[in-house]
Amino acid sequence: MPRRPPRLPPLLAEFDDEERDAVIAANRAFYRAFNDRDAAAMDLLWSPTGSVVCLHPGQAGLYDRADIMASWRAIMRHPEAPRVRCTQEWVVGRPGLAIVVCREILADVQLMATNTFTRLSDGWRIIGHHSGPVPSVEPQQPAPTTPSAPTRDRRKLH
Repeated sequence: MPRRPPRLPPLLAEFDDEERDAVIAANRAFYRAFNDRDAAAMDLLWSPTGSVVCLHPGQAGLYDRADIMASWRAIMRHPEAPRVRCTQEWVVGRPGLAIVVCREILADVQLMATNTFTRLSDGWRIIGHHSGPVPSVEPQQPAPTTPSAPTRDRRKLH
């Protein structure tokens, strides 16, 4: 009788809150390093070994760590490099691998990014960044209410 292969954990297994917080902290450190123009911090965030990939909007893919770091240094050195605000972080993963999908808000465009992380002995490290333009979404503002207008209880029929 043939043996069944061992069951692997599902790709989309849930993290516990502590692991999710650590991944979000690593993702936020990535954007902080970018906005602070801190090339040394950016270098520390990327995995020092193994496969890596970086796809900047409208550019050819980079698959070599040295090329990826050179691209970040060039972007951060540029006098017109944008500031990026990361919002709507969504984390999914399994032990040792995490994916963060988030919206990047720039002054004149919005992007969606997928940041992929691997867990090393010293914490979560980036192994992939992919960002591309998407339609802008304006932040939801609550509708103004006038104090003189009574609020209708919508649970009542009349």
